[in-house]
Amino acid sequence: MFKRISILFILLLALFLRSYHLNTLPPALFSDEVDAGYQALVFNQNHTDYYGNKFPIHFHSFSDYRTSLYIYSVSFFQTITNNSELAVRLPSVVFSVGSIYLFYLLTGSSLAAFLLAINPWSIHYGRTGFEVSGMLMVILTGLYFWQKYLHQKQWGYLLLSGFFFCLSPYFYSTAKLFLPFIILAIFIIWHQAVFKIGLPKIIFTFLFCSFLLLPMLIDTVQGKAGFRFSYIGIFTEPHREQITDNLRYQDARTDHPGEIGIATSLISKVFHNKYQLIGERFITNYVSAFSSEFLFLTGDNNQRHGFGGYGLLYLTDAIFIIIGLFSTKKKIAVLFMALLFLSPIPASLTRDSLGPHATRLILMLPSFIYFTYLGIHRFSRHHWLIGAIIIFYCLQCFTFWHYYYYHYSQNSALVWHTGMKEAVLATKDISYQNIIFSDSAEPFLPFFLFYFSYRLPANHSLTSHLISVSNSSFSGQSLDNQYYFGRLNWSDLKSLPDHTIIVVPKSEYESLKLSSPIIKKIAKKYINQEEFYILNFP
Repeated sequence: MFKRISILFILLLALFLRSYHLNTLPPALFSDEVDAGYQALVFNQNHTDYYGNKFPIHFHSFSDYRTSLYIYSVSFFQTITNNSELAVRLPSVVFSVGSIYLFYLLTGSSLAAFLLAINPWSIHYGRTGFEVSGMLMVILTGLYFWQKYLHQKQWGYLLLSGFFFCLSPYFYSTAKLFLPFIILAIFIIWHQAVFKIGLPKIIFTFLFCSFLLLPMLIDTVQGKAGFRFSYIGIFTEPHREQITDNLRYQDARTDHPGEIGIATSLISKVFHNKYQLIGERFITNYVSAFSSEFLFLTGDNNQRHGFGGYGLLYLTDAIFIIIGLFSTKKKIAVLFMALLFLSPIPASLTRDSLGPHATRLILMLPSFIYFTYLGIHRFSRHHWLIGAIIIFYCLQCFTFWHYYYYHYSQNSALVWHTGMKEAVLATKDISYQNIIFSDSAEPFLPFFLFYFSYRLPANHSLTSHLISVSNSSFSGQSLDNQYYFGRLNWSDLKSLPDHTIIVVPKSEYESLKLSSPIIKKIAKKYINQEEFYILNFP
């Protein structure tokens, strides 16, 4: 009875920490969240993405192909709530709280669930429209049903385990690279149990999982799934040949000063080549994932993923993780150890961030929490000490929550594109024939489509409503020859249509020392936020 009450309290606490003021904490929906929300709106209207693809495996967005299950989740929540903005983040709340319950089932410990419930990394990603919350939940579900199979030897649990594992790449692309590592770790740790399953059941399970992954595989072969990775992967590092040539040239200058026409030596070829550069980048990325600054002090450098003044884990976790790592006798602990060191591999294959990427590395989180729990559990004989540790964790959580609620939004409002929603909605109250949105701060088109609830006719692609515009005054796109999104040439506005209003960031307006009359100012709510002006033209 005590366990049931405690886990209920923990889940309610987790729900509060992930849903309180959900629309405004973080302070606004940023462009990817808005894009997912509009994709879901179009899907509910036409059962397509906004490029007209029916029931897509990957939703075709403006600059990428996005995994589908989170967007489908948003579309579901849009059908049960009138608040389409709230519907973008509600799936993450559900998936995050669900992950905590599954972690409790997997570990059998309400303490482990409590640690995950109050963890900053988990809280933040449980409040934002990032697809990784769903990926994390289905992977934990797959592990839970694998444990159920081991205990009860019912084949149905094995199929359920495979089913949920196979859902993970439909949530987030990291799982496409990580899933084979999970299967390999399970096979190595429980190889005796795997062999006892029997060849017919193994073959059927393999075919069942292959069938589930087939649509994803087809999209991968067609190039959609790998579109983004093709330009963020370490294998496509720009200027790699020039870097290699420069390093080899430095070797030649050292060995043969003043000489020209020297052939590249064998030792230069061994130490300076594309494989060496790829390997160095991979190792640097991998090691940085375990950086104490990233994990315990400042978090991700991108304030959408981190907090600036707080790490993704509590400082106290560092002590108990170290203790817990020496408590790996059970096979489930060995599995979490394996997952901890395998999780950074997919993120280490990318090169588009300045440091460790909290979104791509979130699969490390359950392992860190598990070993924190094991470290605390070593003191379980001393009930007073366990009580004191829990109270101290509560104090750390309160401190983090104060920072997150009162200061995080003030500091991060700019990267969350705060003010763009208000700028779009403000144009509804102004009479105009045409409207131009300046994209100097951030592309306005996704925000316009979502907050205007722009309805795309059935069997239409958004591309049939958008045309490219380029003249002496403006360069960008026009939607239905009424709404314009792009860059303005302020020195020559003669080609702009008459009876037009212009939405422009304050920074652009002031830097150009414009004199156009301001119809309305969109006042900023947070310290670190862009303001917008609505101008009248001519």
